[in-house]
Amino acid sequence: MRYRLFITIAFLTILSVGSYAQKHAPNKQMPAWYKAHGGIATAHVYFPDYFAFYDAGRQGFVYWAQNKWVFSPTVPLYLQKVDLSKSRIKILDGLSLDLHPEMNYPNYMKLYPADPKSEPLNVPVPNIQHSK
Repeated sequence: MRYRLFITIAFLTILSVGSYAQKHAPNKQMPAWYKAHGGIATAHVYFPDYFAFYDAGRQGFVYWAQNKWVFSPTVPLYLQKVDLSKSRIKILDGLSLDLHPEMNYPNYMKLYPADPKSEPLNVPVPNIQHSK
């Protein structure tokens, strides 16, 4: 009886670990720029100089356009000529893939400000009010 219970528990544990690993496994389709930064597929990325995010959970970009956050599976037009493998990033490894990184933008804006010396681009800047 104990043996069956042990086998059942072991089997259920293996199934749950396998399910978690499959959901959070590195995707072979990760962008080259993401790999160049040593990013892991289980972390969102913030581009402080471009006021944008790479959402690893949804595998696409989140950026401010037309007064709202927009998601796109492709690189936004204003970033297409930027070498993202050399751009300044912040890997948000403490943020669950189930959460949308843009929801905490005011904090990231304060913690990781844009570099005032960065090359000027026509970057859409979120006009979000935040507490000081």
